Formats: sequence, structure tokens, C-alpha cells
Amino acid sequence: MRWQARLVFCSAIATLVSVLYATTATTLLKSLEKVEIEDTYQNVEGFLDAFAQTQADFSLRVADWAMWDDTYQFVQDSNKEYIEINITPESIQNIQINAAVFLNTKNHIVYSAEFDLTTNQKVGIPKSLNQYIATHKQLLQHSSFDSSISGVIALPQGLMLIASRPIIDSKAEGPIRGTLIFGRYLDKTKIDILAKKSRLNLTLYGLNQVLPPDFQTALASLSQTQTIFIRPINDSLIAGYILLTDIDNQPIAILRTEQPRTIYLQGINSLRYLFLLLVLIGLAFAGVTLPLLERLILLRFDRQEREERYHAVVTQASEGIFLIDAQSKVLLEANTALQSLLGYTATEILQLTLYDIIVGDRQQIDTDLQQISAKDSNFTREYKYQRQDGSLIDVEASAIQILYNEKAAFCIVVRDITDRKKVEMALRESEQRLSWQASHDSLTGLVNRREFEQCLVSALNSAKNEGINHAVCYVDVDQFKIINDTCGHAAGDHLLRKVSNLFQNRLRKTDVLARLGGDEFGIIFYECSLEEATQITEALRQQLNEFPFIWKEKVFSVSASIGVVAINADTPDLASVLSAADAACYAAKNKGRNRVNVYQPNDREIAQQRGEMQWVSQIPKALEENRFCLFYQEIAPLIGGNHQQHYEILLRLKDENGQIVPPMAFIPAAERYNLMHLIDRWVISTLFAHLAQSSTIDDTIYAVNVSAASINDDSFIDFVQVQFAHYQIPPSSICFEITETLAIANLSQAVVFIQKLKNLGCYFALDDFGSGMSSFAYLKSLPVDYLKIDGSLVKDIVQDAIAYSMVEAISRVATVMELQTIAEFVENDAIQEKLRNLPVDYAQGYGISKPKPLV
Repeated sequence: MRWQARLVFCSAIATLVSVLYATTATTLLKSLEKVEIEDTYQNVEGFLDAFAQTQADFSLRVADWAMWDDTYQFVQDSNKEYIEINITPESIQNIQINAAVFLNTKNHIVYSAEFDLTTNQKVGIPKSLNQYIATHKQLLQHSSFDSSISGVIALPQGLMLIASRPIIDSKAEGPIRGTLIFGRYLDKTKIDILAKKSRLNLTLYGLNQVLPPDFQTALASLSQTQTIFIRPINDSLIAGYILLTDIDNQPIAILRTEQPRTIYLQGINSLRYLFLLLVLIGLAFAGVTLPLLERLILLRFDRQEREERYHAVVTQASEGIFLIDAQSKVLLEANTALQSLLGYTATEILQLTLYDIIVGDRQQIDTDLQQISAKDSNFTREYKYQRQDGSLIDVEASAIQILYNEKAAFCIVVRDITDRKKVEMALRESEQRLSWQASHDSLTGLVNRREFEQCLVSALNSAKNEGINHAVCYVDVDQFKIINDTCGHAAGDHLLRKVSNLFQNRLRKTDVLARLGGDEFGIIFYECSLEEATQITEALRQQLNEFPFIWKEKVFSVSASIGVVAINADTPDLASVLSAADAACYAAKNKGRNRVNVYQPNDREIAQQRGEMQWVSQIPKALEENRFCLFYQEIAPLIGGNHQQHYEILLRLKDENGQIVPPMAFIPAAERYNLMHLIDRWVISTLFAHLAQSSTIDDTIYAVNVSAASINDDSFIDFVQVQFAHYQIPPSSICFEITETLAIANLSQAVVFIQKLKNLGCYFALDDFGSGMSSFAYLKSLPVDYLKIDGSLVKDIVQDAIAYSMVEAISRVATVMELQTIAEFVENDAIQEKLRNLPVDYAQGYGISKPKPLV
């Protein structure tokens, strides 16, 4: 049986190869012959175009002579000078003519001659040409100046290219004075020129000559309507035949073009390779297929065994498995796991179709099945299946198309993914929550600074690209810190939520409200003019000012300082608009708070604020490059019992050019932008390092200023302790100074701060005392050692009795509280004398000593 199968199979392969080769050879050769004929036809047409161009060029040469004034005069007076000068061997060679005939208006020949271009000799005009001209009057009939007659004529001497033109003057104004006729024999030389120009092998025979057999065959097929005939000459050459006609449109010659049959020969070679390829493919196919055929015979007997194993695996599988008919979608088989999953019996489930099980659009189900049919790999998708009791269950179904009883079917494996879907839902909710938290403030629910800046970038882009104007504002709640410090963080948080709700109720849906941090809010007014934004923010400010904040029966008034900035096509970038908004808001606070300030580029206060902002980058850089430096100023005793040396440490900054910058140029910026705590630490560590190397530290007190940032820094005291321990500096040699306004504004925090440092052994001074409104009321709560009387009072005590009385009052209170006093701005001896009489303990100022570098 195996040998019979092999014989039949090999015979079929041989027959198939033969049929394929014969069909391909016939089709290919016919196609190639057609292409070859078309190619030859195009070459013949190319020759005709070249021949037509030759005629046109020849006619133009005649025109050059016929429109010459000398020729115009010659046909009238027959002067010999024209012939002697112009009809020369050189000119005849130049225009390549064999005959020239000049005729006057009466068609009488004025001059005629024939030229042998080989010998360059002039001979008599042939009678045959004169007779042809005489019998073909159309050569002499020119009705217009641009008339032209050209073509080929047959003479006994051979074929001649002839052209006729009217003789006129060069301006084409005078009447026609005659006719000029030139002739050129189409001899072998001219034919070779045409062959070179058209790139073809050319052979020309006149019809009055004896024609070769192939020319005779072609002539029988040519006519005035079919002037081109193509036929192969042999296996190597193919020829195209052209019938040439004279000026009377009568056949006079036949021309043959020849070209090699390159396309045909390539086709023959291709067929040889094709035959070899088909034989090789047949052998290879037989070598591969015969073993496969034998395996198919064996597989047929193995099929039943595999089906039995399949049913055993499906029945015992823990996943639901079922087969459906590809046409009817009816369930053909379903294992026990699927029956349990859906709650059907074995009989009930086989009554269902796929549409009864899957919940969803029927068209989508059909689309999925079509996709399964089109793919070779498994198809997997999640569905909701309906159970027998009507409940739904999430499943993941994998399907593939198979043959079942010789019919198309789908095998579907179902997994219960209910638990996984619950986990995915929890993860999705968690991701959404995290995404929301990343872009929103958790306290107020508003967008945060990061999201606000992204929205602001979009607004800037639309302003630049589309010319849409927007506005942005910074809002700073004025009384927030007081409420937060006196009532606690819970009250502060409640206030911030109230403020955000109040703002949201007044803004448009298109506007963006954000909490930028602390008590600062930002608003983007989309597609809003600066005037309209100012009106809205003014209404927000007024409404907030009228809003009574109540916390535990305490009522607080709330206000806000607001800076407004326009966003337009000229706005440079995000940093500039944020800087401008912050500067405008800060200017509003400086002007007394509870107001709206519109940013103007030429506003002096805003310019000052933006100038301070430049220090934000310069101060950290100066710290890194160690360009800060310490000065000291003596605090001299005014009363004889005070012998301890006392100095105040002053801070200066060297700019990048080495020039000294006064502290008031950068201290406000450092305070504003939370950089003072860095400066305080630098001052302490630098001073302590210097004192550790000094031998004059004993019995000397050095006063060091401390900022609000350090007072509010829980780690500052730990830092000071570490510095004392590291440099072995006695705490009793250091006196820390804080301003009266700072102490009063942070009273509870200041008291704790002062007490902790005094516990270390340090002294404390209350700086600028007397500049506040309630100094005495708070003084008894502050455990300080020195009162530094504000210089604005001290400098006027000589001529101002009120100033003198205020300083006197401070001195008396200090004496009662057992505090020592230090007067600032002591500029001369008269002030010193007044201070001694009060008495004041110490004096500081240019009248005592000017600041000097510490190092």
C-alpha cells in the first residue's frame, strides 16, 4: 500500500510539473512577444519622430536662405556675384544639400545646380528633378510668407529629401519674389546618420528597386493606413518595417529597423531555470510530503485513542471547558466543572447556546468569534457569564477554533476570576485615590501647588499660541497665624476649609482654585481680563472681610492680601508670573493688608519685592562660598561698676565683586523666604569657631541676634548645645538678642525659647525695646537680662523731652525689674551725658565705637 501511494503521488507531481511548465511557457512567451513587439513599435515610432525632425531641420535651412535679402535681390536681377559669393563648396557642405533650384515669380528657373558632396564638385541639375518640379506645381504654390513644403521624392538617381520655401525679404514685408527648393539624397551616409540618431539598425529600399523577400512580405502587410509592420526575423533579431510616402502621399520606399530579441532570449533562459526549479520543487515536495502522507495514515489510526484521552482530561479538569458549534453556537460538550460553575445539569447545559451564557451585545460576541477564527493563537478575554439562578459571575475565557467531527467548532476554557476582580477593583480605587492625593490638598480638597502650576503652564501656552488673556492671583490670609497660635491647629484647619468653601462659591466653573501651602491660595481666571479678575478678587476680599470666624465662642475677623497678575502673550514663563503674583501679594501686605494689589511692572514696591526675591538664590550661594562675614561693635558701660566687656556681633555680606553689602539689603529677603535660620546657624558656628581660637573670651559677652525662624525651629536649641560642646565655649559668654516685636508676636514660643537657652547659662536681651505699642504689658512675661532701648528714642533725647521721658520710663521699669539697659544709636557725648543721668547702664553707637571686622 505504501509503494502504491508513492507511485500515485510521484505521477501526480510529474504531471503537475509538466502542466505548470507548459502553461507558464505559453503564457510567458506570448507575453514576452507582445512586450517585444510593443518595444519595437516604440523604437520605430522613435525613428519616425527623428525622421520628422530631420525634415523640419532641413526645411529651416531652406527658410534661412529664402528669407535673405541677397536671395530676394538675386531672383530679381540674377546677379552672378550672389552665386560666386554664396553658392560655394563650403556653404554647400555646411547645409548638406545635393540640389538647389531658384525660381522667380513666373516659376522660371533663375539658377539650378546639383552638388556632389563626396567630391565637393558642382554638376548640372538632373533633368529628372526639373521634370519633377515642372509636374508638381504644388512645390511652387506658396500663398503666405511662412508657407513650407517638404517630403521625400523618388528620382532615378535615388530617394531625395526635398524642401520648398517662398523667397521673401528679411523683414517679411515685401511680396513673394519666387521659390527656393533644396534637395538632399537619402543615401547610405544619410541613413547611417539617421540610424545613429535613432540608435537603430536601418535598411532603406525604394519601391522601384528589387526588394528582398522579408521586405516583400512586409510590403504586402503595409498600407497608407498601416505604415508600421513588426515581425521576428529569427530567434535573435526582430524587425520593424515602415512605408515611406512622397509629398503626394504615395508609397515610394520601405525602411527596416532591426534590434536584438533581448527580452525573448531572457524569457527562454528564464523558462529553462523555471523548469529546473519546478523539478527541484517537485523532488523536494515529494521528499517532504511522502513521509507526511505516511504519517497521516498512521495518525488516522491514532485519532480514536487521542479523542479518548481528550475526553478523560476535559472531564477531570478543574476549569470549565466546553465546545460550541461554529455555525449555530449551540453547546456540543461541557465538562463537569462548567456545569458546577453555572449551576446546570449535563442535560440542561447542552440545550443552551453561547448567547444564553454570555452577558453582552450579541454583535460583539460574533465579532470575538470572528477574531478567534482569524487568529492561529489563543484568544483570551474577560466576560460576565449568567448562571442558572440569574446571578452573574466574572470569568476569563480562552478560546481556539478546532475541528469537531469534521466540522468547525470553538473550544472555550473558562476560569472564575471573581476574587481577582475584587482585588483589581480595590487597586483601581487605591490608584484613583493616590492620583487624587497627588494633585489635591488633603485638608481643603482643592488642587495643590503642583497641579496649580501645571494648569498655569497650560494657561501660558494658550496665551502665547492662541492670544487668550487670563489672570492669576495669590491670596494670603492675614490673621491666620494669630488664630492658629491662639486657638490651635484645629481652628486653623477649620478656617482654611471655610475660606476655600467661600472662595469656591464665588468663582466660575472654569476657574482654578488651589491651596499653595499654609495660608496661601492661588486662583487662575481662564479667559478673563485683568479688570474683570480684579473685580472678582475684590468681591472675594470683601466677602472674606465680612465673614465672622467663630471658634469656641470667640469671634475673629478675617481678611486677605491679594496680588493679581495678567497673563497674556507677553508673559515670559511660569517662574516670572509666579514671582509677579507673589510680589504683588507681598506689596498688598506691606500696604496694610486686607487689600487687592494689581501687579504693574513699574511699581516701586513690587520692584523692591522682586529685588528681594533675587536674594533667594544668592543667599544659599553666599553661604556655600563663605562670603558672609562677621563684624563686632563695642557696648560700652556708662556706670562705673560695669567692667565686663560687651560686644554685639553684626553680619555683613561680600558680593561676588568683594564689596560689602549692608544687612538690610538681604535680611528682609532672608526673613521673607525662610532663609534666616540658615544664616543664624552660620553666624553661631562661625563665631564659636573664632572664639575657640581666641584668648580673650574670659569675662566678655558677645551678643548674637536670633530670628523668628530660629525661635520657631524646634531643633535650633539642640544645634546651639552641640556648638557649645564642640567648641568648648562657655554659655555665659553669649547673649542672644530678639526684637521686642518678634517676642510679642510669638510670646508663648519666645518665653519657652528664652528659658531653654537661659537654662544653658546664656544671657538674653530684648532688642529695639520701646518701638512697640504694649512693651511694658508683655515685659514681665519675658525672662530677659537686658533691655536694648530702641535707637529712634535715644537719638532725640537731647532736644526732645518726650523721647527723654520715654527712655527715662524704660530705665525706671528696668531698675524695678532688675534688668540692665543698653541704649542704641549713641552718636555723641551729649547723648552719653543724658543717658548717665537717667541712668542707663550701657551705650552702643558710632559715638562709642564703629563696627569692626571680627577677623
